[in-house]
Amino acid sequence: MKIFLTDWILPITSSKIKNGAVVIDDYDRILDFGSRQDILKKYSDKNIQVAESKNSIIMPGLVNAHTHLELSMMKGVIPRGLNFSDWVFEAITKRFQFNEATISADCEKQIKALEDCGTVGVGDIANHSATSLPLLEKSSLYAAVFNEITGFSSAVAQNRFREFVSKIPETPDNKIRQALAPHAPYSVSPELFKLTAEYNGDSKISTVHLAESNDEIEFLLSGSGSMKEMIQKIGRWDDNWKAPKTTPVSYLKKLGILNSKLLIVHAVHVTDDDIELLRSHSVHICSCPRSNVQINVGGTAPIEKYLDAGLNVCLGTDSLASNDDLNLWNEMTFFKSIHPKIQDSIILQMATINGARALGFDQHIGSIENGKDNALVCIESGKPINDPESFLLSGYDKFTSISKVI
Repeated sequence: MKIFLTDWILPITSSKIKNGAVVIDDYDRILDFGSRQDILKKYSDKNIQVAESKNSIIMPGLVNAHTHLELSMMKGVIPRGLNFSDWVFEAITKRFQFNEATISADCEKQIKALEDCGTVGVGDIANHSATSLPLLEKSSLYAAVFNEITGFSSAVAQNRFREFVSKIPETPDNKIRQALAPHAPYSVSPELFKLTAEYNGDSKISTVHLAESNDEIEFLLSGSGSMKEMIQKIGRWDDNWKAPKTTPVSYLKKLGILNSKLLIVHAVHVTDDDIELLRSHSVHICSCPRSNVQINVGGTAPIEKYLDAGLNVCLGTDSLASNDDLNLWNEMTFFKSIHPKIQDSIILQMATINGARALGFDQHIGSIENGKDNALVCIESGKPINDPESFLLSGYDKFTSISKVI
């Protein structure tokens, strides 16, 4: 058992505590927390080791709810300035230039980078889970590994479904969860969407890229445009596919995909009716703002509307194919610059407990609560911290250090 003293405790789900203390038990779980005066008095009769960190904040570690670790070797590979469909074409074709050894090495490097910046949970999109899964199992991270399924032609739906389901390995580690996830409306047939929904049911978490770009909107409304051209270019077009002539959200509603276990990534281009559908199905939303800018999705997600609707909104970095790093502190700083009306405390919730909820790990991580796992981090500054939330979002370079509470 050990007591950690700090200038500030940010529990996230309850009020911040100045001059606080956290008690970690012998099973590496949170036993207690509160003001240091109360905690030290409460445990004064016990022989407990006490550690103190000056000019510091203790808070739950971050949860990066959406990335693609397998694409870590793609940093700087795709030129900027492309329209969305051209970017997707480049991502599909250029990833095959790399061998498995390079992919695995870069994946391992970025898992370490996640840990080093205070991340404790991740939602990883895996096209081949054998790459990231063993590396994640060796790490300290809680991980939802979404085995991403694709197949635009209805003729291959059954075969693709059986193929992908057979690849999902058993994961006895309760820190790792496996799921089946359809990629996007422009890469998954209606039949394959339905098979995936039946497999997942209402109990398994899943995720989908949705309403990300204007190209996607045009494609679903008219069945034409640069997205169709891209699908034809890679040889995946299906002449039997018919445009649903509706929004991406409404399309998934008709296919029976929307439910409270679904994490929708991006959701940039939505209508008010779409938001009501998302609200009524208690869908989770993950915003990846830096990626959205880099690949020209043509807008900014209506986060304020999502929050007003009571939706659980979390944050992700997306992959290094469309971002400079997987550092969620940098993501929060950028997010704040484009959503200045959203309070710092809400942004921090998005990067912690909200991501944990979306990935199904909120009973273990995401907040400081008695009984939860010790997935806490200590951030230090070179000088006294007057406003912890403001300091945390002032820039990652302002931190003197960031470390696990051990």
